[in-house]
Amino acid sequence: MSGSMPKLRLSVIAALLVAVTMVLAPAAQAAPIGAFTTKGTWRFVSRPDLHPPKLTTDVKTQRGLAAGYFMTAVFKNLTQTKPMIGQSGPLILDHNLQPVWFRNVGPNVLAANLRVQTLGGKPVLSWWQGTVSDTGVTTSGRDVVVDQHYRQVASIQGADGWIISEHEMIISGSNAWVTAYKTVPADLRAYGGVANGSVLDSAVQEYDLKTGQLLYTWDALNPGGTPNIPLSQSEQKAPSAAGVPWDAYHINSVQLAGHETFLVSMRNTWTAYLVNRLTNAIEWTVSGNPKNSTFTLPAKAQFQWQHDVELHNGNVLSVFDDACCAILGASGGHTKFGTPSGPSRGLVIKLDLTNHTGSFVSQYVRGKNFNVAFLGNTQLLPGGNVMLTWGSTPFFTEVNQKGKVLLDGAWPVPDLNYRTYVQKWTGIPFYSPSGAVRDNQGKGTVYASWDGDTQVVSWRVLAGSTAKSLKAVASKTKTGFETTIPLTSSFKVYEVQALDAHHHVLGTSASFPTKTSSNSGLPQGY
Repeated sequence: MSGSMPKLRLSVIAALLVAVTMVLAPAAQAAPIGAFTTKGTWRFVSRPDLHPPKLTTDVKTQRGLAAGYFMTAVFKNLTQTKPMIGQSGPLILDHNLQPVWFRNVGPNVLAANLRVQTLGGKPVLSWWQGTVSDTGVTTSGRDVVVDQHYRQVASIQGADGWIISEHEMIISGSNAWVTAYKTVPADLRAYGGVANGSVLDSAVQEYDLKTGQLLYTWDALNPGGTPNIPLSQSEQKAPSAAGVPWDAYHINSVQLAGHETFLVSMRNTWTAYLVNRLTNAIEWTVSGNPKNSTFTLPAKAQFQWQHDVELHNGNVLSVFDDACCAILGASGGHTKFGTPSGPSRGLVIKLDLTNHTGSFVSQYVRGKNFNVAFLGNTQLLPGGNVMLTWGSTPFFTEVNQKGKVLLDGAWPVPDLNYRTYVQKWTGIPFYSPSGAVRDNQGKGTVYASWDGDTQVVSWRVLAGSTAKSLKAVASKTKTGFETTIPLTSSFKVYEVQALDAHHHVLGTSASFPTKTSSNSGLPQGY
């Protein structure tokens, strides 16, 4: 079924994000990439160190949302010179777009691609964080894994000159499969470039999560041998100037497809490739360019500049079809884009592996003139809902199978997000809850929070003249990330207790006296 979303009042951002690895981006950053303002952010009395951005929606959230949380991360529109709204970091949101967990990754570091995975039979969170130059080049990057208690259990960085990008990280067993880039010198005269040019090679790599050892690499260019993907398949023209690497491939998703194969998407060839990891051979391709496709697709199922290609049961293929755009050049602080081929959309195709044909199943369109230049994802959810992240624009949307908008989230400009997933998660922090108190004319107001905990139902306040004489003085049902609990009097010392649905104590904060106002509950160095 084809779904078309109603036109929303939220406008499309004119200045689009230049993708992290699109090296033709102009030098637009006046301030460090990690610079941020707290205006327009959440502010918590019990956690004054955390400032995630506030998201909004002007579409009333409907019933029928898929179970789980929104797994996202705070990224930045790199064409914007003003600072981000809030800190960058992985961010879990509830159905009210309130924070559940947020980790500030620090100054001048951006985060992306938060998702729930499994390691050692247990659920974990993984995300990418790294640094980006003011011209949009990824200068460093690593993938981080934490357990249900938010303790770091793994972290990997690129080896042999490769830089891990934000586009994908998949845990399989005790290993991780990632996307990576490396700049390789190349004579590009045959492709309209220069003799002393270079190519931004794209790779699928496997790393040992315990040791960080690089175990396997399959790259598109294959320097010194026959290219796995010919440069002639690129839809992005080679730069005419030396010193600007040609982003001929632009890898942006990887999926382990079983039978020792993986499916990899290359934005700039409009193609997804099924690769045999034992032979490194390409078994088949699905492409928006009929010349490069093993499958014949009807016009309505063809895609361009795509992201996030995934193969599902029944040979169903989901794609985020950006349908936009070639980068024509950059000058005067502006990037010039080519003409979109159509509206950006979530696209679902069914493949016939016997006859090598594909058929159109459904599409999810935000508006007929709504264009996403790059980034984005399409997640098919249990029960038929679809999560759509609109890439270089600051929106993500959950729709039902008919395309009806159930929730539409908007980041404050210049913030945005690479991908948003809907996933179930149970967080049990290893650190204690956080508490704070404010006194006003002899009446105290207590603030309680527990960053990342998903089981708290209510809070209890303990108070007294000393830490040894505390007793329960108030309780309140949890409301959002931080719960405000008014008291009829004030005390010298306080603690807050997090309670579950059965009023069992899940955790207790450290004592905090009125004069110091707060206790974050975090161990030193967290």
